[in-house]
Amino acid sequence: MDADRRQLLLRHAALAALALGVSGRSAAKPGGGAPASSPAVAASAAEPPRPGPVNIVGTTFSRLFESAPSARGVGEGKPQGLAVDLLDAILIPAGYQPRYAFYPWLRAQSMIEHGPAQILIGPYRTPERERVMRFSRQAFYEDSLVFYARRREEGLWWGDFHALRSLRIGSVQGWVYGERFEQARASLDVTPVRDLNTALRMLQLRRLDLIAANQRNSEPVIQELGLVDQVALCAPPFAQLRGHFGFSTEAAGAGWQVLVDAGMQRLRQSGELQQMAARRGVNVPE
Repeated sequence: MDADRRQLLLRHAALAALALGVSGRSAAKPGGGAPASSPAVAASAAEPPRPGPVNIVGTTFSRLFESAPSARGVGEGKPQGLAVDLLDAILIPAGYQPRYAFYPWLRAQSMIEHGPAQILIGPYRTPERERVMRFSRQAFYEDSLVFYARRREEGLWWGDFHALRSLRIGSVQGWVYGERFEQARASLDVTPVRDLNTALRMLQLRRLDLIAANQRNSEPVIQELGLVDQVALCAPPFAQLRGHFGFSTEAAGAGWQVLVDAGMQRLRQSGELQQMAARRGVNVPE
C-alpha cells in the first residue's frame, strides 16, 4: 500500500470512529445513558479537527517525553519517548503535524486550560484536574509513587503515614501523589519544591528527610546527579497512578480527545502500543 493511500485510510478510520460515537449517542434510549450536557456526550458529538499543526506540550518525563541527545553533541535533539511514539503514529498518518514543546509542568497544564496547546502529555487523572481539562479515555502508562531517603535511612518509611509526622518531606510542585498521600498531607510536614532536582539536592544536604516522587521519573535524575550511592528507594510504593493525554474543556478539545482515543484503541488492538511501551521500558495499564 502506498503512503498516500495509507494516510487516506487512516484519516477515514479516525472519522469513522467519530461518526460511531455520534451514532451511538443518537441510538441511545430516551432517559438512558449520559445527560446531554455531560463531557462524554459532548465528546461523542465532536467534530474532527482539521488536519494541520498540533501544539503538544509537557515537561520532561523520563521514557515518556524527553529530549534526545543532539546528533552533533551540542544542545538538545528531537523529542522522544512513548508519548511521542504514540502521538506520531496517531496524528501524522491522518494528516496532522505534531509540534512538541517542553515547559515547566504548571505552565504546560495552564496552556491546555487557557490555550494555545491542543494536547498535554502525561497528566494523572484527578477530580480537581477533571474540572479544567479533558482526559483520554485510555491511560498509556502507569507509575509507582514512592519515597526516597538517604542511603541507610530507607527504614523511615514502611507503609505507615502516621510514622512520618516528625519528618520533613519534599513534594514537587504541580505533581499528583494519590489519595492516600493527600489525605495524610494535613498532618505531615510537607515542603513544596520547584522540581525533582532541587528536592534531591535538599535531601542530600539534610534539609529534607524524605522525597515523594514517582520511580520512573526519579531513577534517571538520581543517576544524572551522581547520587546513586547516596539516595535509596523506600518500600513499599504508597500509590499506583495512571497517566493520560489531556485536552481543553472547550469544544475543540472534544475533537482531539476522540481522535486520540480512536488512535490509541487501534494501536492497542494491533499490539503496537504494547510493543512501543516495551521498547521504552514503560508499564502499560491493562
